[in-house]
Amino acid sequence: MKADWPIKPLAEVCQIKPPKAEARRRISESDLVSFVPMEDLGIDQKLLIPTRERPLAEVNGSYTYFADGDVLLAKITPCFENGKLGIAANLTNGIGFGSSEYIVFRPDRSVDNEWLYYFLSRESFRSEGTERMSGAVGHKRVAKEFIEAYPIPVPPLSEQQRIVAILDEAFDGIAKARANAEKNLQNARALFESHLQAVFSRRGEGWMEKTLGSIADVKGGKRVPKGYKLLTTPTDYPYLRVSEFTNKGSIDTSDLRYVNADVHKQIRNYVISSSDLYISIAGTIGKTGIIPKELDGANLTENACRLIFKQGISNRFVYYFTLTSSFVEQAGLHTRTAAQPKLALSRLSEIKLGIPSYQDQERLANAFDTLHEENQRLESLYQRKIAALDELKKSLLHQAFSGQL
Repeated sequence: MKADWPIKPLAEVCQIKPPKAEARRRISESDLVSFVPMEDLGIDQKLLIPTRERPLAEVNGSYTYFADGDVLLAKITPCFENGKLGIAANLTNGIGFGSSEYIVFRPDRSVDNEWLYYFLSRESFRSEGTERMSGAVGHKRVAKEFIEAYPIPVPPLSEQQRIVAILDEAFDGIAKARANAEKNLQNARALFESHLQAVFSRRGEGWMEKTLGSIADVKGGKRVPKGYKLLTTPTDYPYLRVSEFTNKGSIDTSDLRYVNADVHKQIRNYVISSSDLYISIAGTIGKTGIIPKELDGANLTENACRLIFKQGISNRFVYYFTLTSSFVEQAGLHTRTAAQPKLALSRLSEIKLGIPSYQDQERLANAFDTLHEENQRLESLYQRKIAALDELKKSLLHQAFSGQL
C-alpha cells in the first residue's frame, strides 16, 4: 500500500443502505422502478443490467432500495462467496429495488464507484468476509460490522480513475482470452463426442443391434445397513459413492470411504469388478466409467448400477458408447426432472447399440483411448490457460490496491 494513501473504513466513505424514503420523495407509488432479484445480479459483470419493472407500491415494503450509481453486493451464502456484485445503472426513473440480501453502498465524493466495485471484487475480501459470516447453515450472511469497518484505500480521485481505466482495459482483454479458451475447451469436447457418435451411428459391416440388457446383466448397488456410518479409516472393503465418480470415467480416491468386514459380508453380492461398467442412477445421474483394478471387488452404492458383461463384450467399448448423444437420449438424461430422480434399471436394459465382433470392439476402444488421451491433453491445456487468466486477474487487483499500477 502506498504510504500516502489514506485508509478509511467503508462506513466512513460510503452511505450503506440508503433510506427508502428517497424513492417515495422522488416518484409516486404508481410509477415504475427497476426490480432486480438476486439471480439478475451478475458475477464478473461490472454494470447491473435491469430487465424487470414494477410499480413502487409493490416493492417499497420488504425489498432493498438503491439508485443509479450505487454498488450492490450479495451478503448471503453462497452468493457472497461467488462474487455477486455490480453497479446499478440505467434504472427506470433512476430507482431500483431488489433482494433483501443486498448490501447497498453509495460512495461519497472521495470514492469512485468503479474503484469500490473492483475493491469489493477481490477474492481476499470475499475470503475474509466468509470467515466472518454468521447464521444458520445455508443462510449465513456476512457480518454488518465486518462490512462497515472494512478498510479501503482512498487515493486521490484522479488516481482511482487512472487505475480503474487500466483494470478496465486489462480485464476486457482477459475476458476475451478466457472466452476463447472456454470455446476451445468446449470445441475439443464436442469434437470427441461427435466422433464417437459418428462411429456408433454409422456402424460397420457385421455390426448387430443389441440392447444393454442382452449383452450384460444390469444390477443395482446396495446401501449400507440403516444407521451405519461409513469409515474413513481404510479397510479391505472400499464403498464407492456417486461422489467418487468423475466426469472422466474413473474413480476419485482422495476421499474414499470403507465398510467393515461384517457390513461387507451383508452386502457382498453388490460389489463391482474392473471388468464391469458403472452408471450412476440417482443423485448426479448418468456418470459412467470403469473402476481401476486396485478397487476390484469394491462395494457399490445403491445410487449406481453395474453392467456385468457377457462373454465377447468389451466394457471399454460400451463405456465409450455411454458418452454419445444416442445413449443420453435413450436414457432420457436430457429430460429428467426432480420428479424423476432415479434412472430405472429397466430403461437402461432397453437401450440399443450396435455391437461388432470382439476384435473390432477392442480395436475401436484402443483408437478411442488414443483420441481420448489427446482430447484430455487439449482440455488440460485450455483449463490451465483459464486458471492462469484467473490468477492474472487476482494479481492485477492486488497490484491496483497496493499502489503498484
